[in-house]
Amino acid sequence: MTEVVRISEEAGKEYGMVELLKKWKLPDQYHSKMSERWRCKIAPTARSEEEIKQHLLDGSPVLVDPRYGKAACDQVGGDCLDFLVNDETRNKFPRPKIAFVAGWGRPGTILADDEELRVVESFEQVLSSDKPLNLQMFHREDDGAPRIPKLPQALQWPLPELLGAGPTGGREGGGEDGGAGEGGGEGGWRARHTCDMATRLSAKGALTWWHLDDGGEFVFQVGLPLREDRKMEGPVLLGPNGKPVVKLFIFAEKDAYDFIIQDIESNKTSRFNHLHLFDTPSSCLPDKSCSSIEEEDDNDALPTFWIAALEAGGSPLLSPPNVPHLVITLQDCVMVEERAISIFFLDEVIYFLEKASKDWDQRPIIYPFINETMKDDDEINRHVIAVLERVASETNDDRVLIRIRESLRSLTRGMGEHVAMSQETLARVNKLVHNTRLSSLPHDRRSAMQVKFARCLDPACCFDPILVLSVTSSSSQTRTFSLVLISRRRWAAHVHVGGCPWWGCIRQTKEEALKDRKEMLAARKEGTEAFRQFLQDMKRRGPGSV
Repeated sequence: MTEVVRISEEAGKEYGMVELLKKWKLPDQYHSKMSERWRCKIAPTARSEEEIKQHLLDGSPVLVDPRYGKAACDQVGGDCLDFLVNDETRNKFPRPKIAFVAGWGRPGTILADDEELRVVESFEQVLSSDKPLNLQMFHREDDGAPRIPKLPQALQWPLPELLGAGPTGGREGGGEDGGAGEGGGEGGWRARHTCDMATRLSAKGALTWWHLDDGGEFVFQVGLPLREDRKMEGPVLLGPNGKPVVKLFIFAEKDAYDFIIQDIESNKTSRFNHLHLFDTPSSCLPDKSCSSIEEEDDNDALPTFWIAALEAGGSPLLSPPNVPHLVITLQDCVMVEERAISIFFLDEVIYFLEKASKDWDQRPIIYPFINETMKDDDEINRHVIAVLERVASETNDDRVLIRIRESLRSLTRGMGEHVAMSQETLARVNKLVHNTRLSSLPHDRRSAMQVKFARCLDPACCFDPILVLSVTSSSSQTRTFSLVLISRRRWAAHVHVGGCPWWGCIRQTKEEALKDRKEMLAARKEGTEAFRQFLQDMKRRGPGSV
């Protein structure tokens, strides 16, 4: 008989991640070597639009009522796998597609590795492969695309004020090309501009490593239903709605990006370099054991994660922009998603574009809304500035006004490379930003631009728990991330082993941490096990061991 485990943990409460994954009976590979220091929270399930709004503004992932995904779920006739595989017209592709092998992008593997890809000619081949596969199909103009309906189009987005059509009318949703679409002109306006839609078929065991979505957008996704009598390999994890969990999303905080994903090292080595959440020993994480720091909890130096369980036919998940995340597939499943930019969160778009242009060697997909609307003075005036100006004059919600201000500010910051505005339009934006009502509001602690610019502040003023600073070598113009700034003027060095960052002690000065780094680089030359022992010994020496 298949073992069944049910999620009973309280949303928003903090748990030890390794114990949680063990309790949920995940495969050993996800917890047997995991450090016990990692902490996580269960992603909230919002019971009202007001709750959704608050989580959205807080920058946390949030699950919503199943009714928002019902129309998409109803179209597959009770079982998404039967829907795709049993109908020959849908099952076979007009042209072969590329699927990703489970674990593509794991630390230490090369960025362009054909061995991590598979050519498939049908949905059935994805499920029958000798290795778990992940096939993501975007609904774009493509004669070779599978003959399946655009199920993501049926998703009902919450929060029309921030993520949909405005109260004066206009079609819910928007043009697939990310342009204005209906409802964007006279008589209506849209907050949300659809960028992309996708259907994803994943086999049990598929793992998608740390990544960001493509353009500072929100992603709204739902797991499609499976019939109750479908045989599943156990253990089966049931979510809050009593339905099988098909995917587990693990989200980090936005400001932990550089702690987790090591872009500069990846550019230098042409290999993926990021935190191996499931196989980084506690001794290789930053801690204060060899310093005189008196804070009580070493875990202050580590990010706390969010875990969101996506059920088959359950609650849709709304993912915030620019949040590093990985995804574990627990059962064969189909997920549909719609990606959209909100004009109330354009700071997220500028943040993403600046990161992509400065930190990434490989250019990501850039959506038409970014390439066209944001670079057309007339389009920006009609579909962005006019809407924000109108809402600012009508709303009494300070949280929305703060979002309007941050979006407008981001347009001025993006001028030139990412945004094209005439001087007249720029003056219009500046007048709005410096409006007494907007300028008097407090800063948005979770703003993408606040997170970005906090790295330039004096450490004593930083409000984020972890901020990674770049250190430029005196003998090279190549930037390298070698130190992490812990809150309250604390520092730690790190070096990379097999594509993973391993950390030294938390120090009270940058100079101490730089000395650690020199020793760590020398010790790494002796081999992985010798280096692991070196870090253990370093952290056993006690205060003053620099």
